[in-house]
Amino acid sequence: MLKKMNLPNKITILRIILVPIFIVFMALPTDWAWTKWTALGIYIVASLTDFVDGYISRKYNMVTKFGKIMDPLADKLLVSAGFVMLTGLGIIPAWISIIIIFRDFCVTAFRNFGSDHHSDVGAVFSGKIKTVFQLIGISLAILAISLYTSYNGFGEFIFSAVNMTMIQLMINVLMSVSIVVAVIFTLWSLVDYFLKFKKDINVEE
Repeated sequence: MLKKMNLPNKITILRIILVPIFIVFMALPTDWAWTKWTALGIYIVASLTDFVDGYISRKYNMVTKFGKIMDPLADKLLVSAGFVMLTGLGIIPAWISIIIIFRDFCVTAFRNFGSDHHSDVGAVFSGKIKTVFQLIGISLAILAISLYTSYNGFGEFIFSAVNMTMIQLMINVLMSVSIVVAVIFTLWSLVDYFLKFKKDINVEE
């Protein structure tokens, strides 16, 4: 099957494969500092593949139906994994992760309705912006953990602003801003997808 795939689709599959590897390193004992740095590296590489496969597919006209379906799925897996792991570590509030995952389930349903009626299931602009800020926010959060967190023995991290350097404080602020913007665009994109596919939603079928 891989031999029949074009390069963008292979990169998309790579991103999906990197997700469970990222989860493993995030789940390893926190006092092993190298595990979070490794997780950060994996997450950044996986995030970059999102932009690389999209660029190649558009530049060389290699857009496929497989790519339109699997690329957003790969993004959802990567983003959901990041938010769930960070929520488990006490970095991101659970309600934010719930909003992110709830939106992704809804959009998947909308896409299914659209696919059944042969509508374009490609990503909307607000959805792309949402993904960018989500990936940036998660990457900054993992960087923050790697740089200046202390472990209290109960599975939660304590961020102390008093002990932060200016760089650490800036990372924390940028992370918070990125997550807030991501939540805003997450809700915005949910509305956009509903409006895009509402004509395909037929409750009588």
